[in-house]
Amino acid sequence: MMWQRLFKGWCVLSMTLLLSACANTAKEPSLYEALGQQAGIDKITHQLILNFARDERVKHRFKGVNMQKFKAGFVTYVCAIVEGPCQYKGDDMKTIHSGYRFTNTEFNAVVDNLILAMERCAIPVSTQNRLLAKLAPSYDDVVYR
Repeated sequence: MMWQRLFKGWCVLSMTLLLSACANTAKEPSLYEALGQQAGIDKITHQLILNFARDERVKHRFKGVNMQKFKAGFVTYVCAIVEGPCQYKGDDMKTIHSGYRFTNTEFNAVVDNLILAMERCAIPVSTQNRLLAKLAPSYDDVVYR
């Protein structure tokens, strides 16, 4: 009787440890998947554009800009840098932003608006941070010095 209880206890403990080990090795979704794939990136970008239109710090920068073209380019760019199935074939960030003399304040406003867009689309903070880390290196190509 004692051996049976010990054996059952050992089996339960072994199964618990085995299941726990399996749960801990679950693969984190790719950033592309975590953002909601193409549809999620499109939704975030749409919200980002709405945010720009309301933000006095940057809305003047988008007057006369073909926003459909901006949206398509931004969606493709983000999709590509998060290792989705897209291939970005547009100009590099330095070329796109040259001559505009964007300031630190404007860059920060764009980042603020992107964060707000992701929050509005219920993107978890950890996923937001993963995307921002991918976009951060473009700072030197965007901000005028």
